[in-house]
Amino acid sequence: MLTTTLSEKGQVVIPAEIRGKAGLEAGQRFAATMEGDRIVFTPLPRDPLLALRGAFAGKDSLTEALLSARREERQHE
Repeated sequence: MLTTTLSEKGQVVIPAEIRGKAGLEAGQRFAATMEGDRIVFTPLPRDPLLALRGAFAGKDSLTEALLSARREERQHE
């Protein structure tokens, strides 16, 4: 187990071994959460918009679903 220390300024150094395995670089941002009595730091994507690229690939188009529903409504009128 690797250990680290909290500085007087509230800073924590992530050991080099963990930084390397996780691919972390200087300036990396994190989300900090509490899970029970644990503090969890989750790396955030450098560019949140690029991180969403392809997130909805393969899903039905909302526009197409709405147009299809509207066509069905017209048929029942």
